[in-house]
Amino acid sequence: MSKKCKCIVYSIVALIIALILAGLIKLLFFSGLFIPQIRLNGDPHMEVEVNSDFHDPGASARFRFTDYSEHILTESNLDTTRLGEYQIRYTFETYDKSVVRKVNVIDTTAPSIQLQGGDTVRIFVGEQFEDPGYRATDNYDGDLSAQVIVDTSALDTGKAGIYPIIYTSNDTSGNVATITRKVEVCEDPTAFQLYYSHDSYDNTAEEWWFNKSENHERTTACRDEAFLAQYDAYFMGPDEPVLYLTFDEGGNDITYIKEIAGVLNDNEVQATFFLTRNYIKNNPEFINDLVAHGHVIANHSWHHYDMPTLANAQDINTFVAELTETEKTYMQVTGQPMKKVFRFPKGGMSERALKITQDMGYSNYFWSHAYYDYAQDVSGEEALKTMMDHYHNGAIYLLHPSNKGNYLAMDPFIKAMKEKGYSFQTVDTIPQP
Repeated sequence: MSKKCKCIVYSIVALIIALILAGLIKLLFFSGLFIPQIRLNGDPHMEVEVNSDFHDPGASARFRFTDYSEHILTESNLDTTRLGEYQIRYTFETYDKSVVRKVNVIDTTAPSIQLQGGDTVRIFVGEQFEDPGYRATDNYDGDLSAQVIVDTSALDTGKAGIYPIIYTSNDTSGNVATITRKVEVCEDPTAFQLYYSHDSYDNTAEEWWFNKSENHERTTACRDEAFLAQYDAYFMGPDEPVLYLTFDEGGNDITYIKEIAGVLNDNEVQATFFLTRNYIKNNPEFINDLVAHGHVIANHSWHHYDMPTLANAQDINTFVAELTETEKTYMQVTGQPMKKVFRFPKGGMSERALKITQDMGYSNYFWSHAYYDYAQDVSGEEALKTMMDHYHNGAIYLLHPSNKGNYLAMDPFIKAMKEKGYSFQTVDTIPQP
C-alpha cells in the first residue's frame, strides 16, 4: 500500500475513533458521569401537619468530592395553611436537571376543649346546673365552640352524687376531642330544719371565762367539764401532754393568719381555725391550702352574732342559718363537708344555745388559755411568756391572728413545747364520751 493510501486509511481510522470517542463522551456527559448529580435529601414523599412549620431537608449536588448544592434552585407551591398535595422542585439549572419531592399537608390534630370554671363544679340538691362555659379551638378550623356537643344525660340534680358532663368537638378532618367535667351534687346543709323545743333550757347568756393555770396544773372555768360534756362541749382535752392551738378570725383589716399558717406548716403542726362564713368565701385559695396541710376549718358563724339572742322560737331559723350557711360556703370552696366543730362568737353562750348546737350535730370548743391579745402592740416576747407561763396538759389555746406578737411567738413556742415532750393536735381529736 502506498504511503498516500496509508495516510488516507489512518485518517479515516482516526476520524472513526474520534467520532466514537465523541459519542462516548457525549453519552457519558449526558448520563451524568461528568456532571454533578442532584439528589433529594430525605424522603421523596413527606407529610406536614397543617399550620405547622415544614422543615425542608432540601437536595444536594456533588461531583468529585466537590459540593455544588449552592447552585440548586428550589421552586415550591407548598401552602401549610391549607390541606392538599404539593410539590417542591429542586433544579441544577446549569445542566437543566431536577428532582421533585411531594408534600402532603394533613390534619391529624384533634380540637382542644378548655373548660371554664374548672373540671369540677359543685351544686346542691335541687339546684339547677349552670354550665360555667367552654371553648373549643382547632388548628385548622379555628373556633368550634358553637359546634360543641354537651351531654348532660347522666346528671341528676335531685340526688346527691358525682355526675359526668361530656363535651365533644369534631373538626372537618374527622378528628374528635372529648373532655369530661364532674358535677358534684351535694346535700344542702341549709335545707336543715330544726324542730324547736328548747324553752326548758336556761338561756341566760354567759361569756366564757377561765382561771389561768398555776404551776402548769389543769385549770377550772365558769362551767365544769361534766356540765359541758352533756352538750358535747369542751374547754380542755385529756390530761395528756397534748396542746390544741386554735385561732379565731372574722376578717380583720390587719391579720397575720397566713404568716402563722406558714410557721405551723414549717413545724408540721396542725391547728384549728375558727372562721366566719365571709372569711371562708373571700379567701378560697388560702382555705384550700389550710385544708391541704391538715388544719381544721371550724365554724365560727356567719355574722358573729351573740348566739343566745337567737336561741328562741322566733329566731331559731336565723340561729340555724348562722351555722348552715357557713357550712354551705365551706363545701362550695373546698368540695368537702365541714366538720361539726363550733365556737361561739366571743365565747358568748347559754345552756339553751349549747343544746341547739348539739341538736345540730355540733361539738363546742371553748379554751383554757388566752390573754388580751387584741392590742396591736403586744410583742413577741410578751406573747411567748404568757403562752409558756400557763401551759398544761390538754390546754386549748385561744389566739387571734390579728396580733403580730402571736405570730412572732409561734415558732419558739412550738419548738419549746416539743422539747418538753408535748405534741399538737386539732380539737376534733379530743375524745368524746
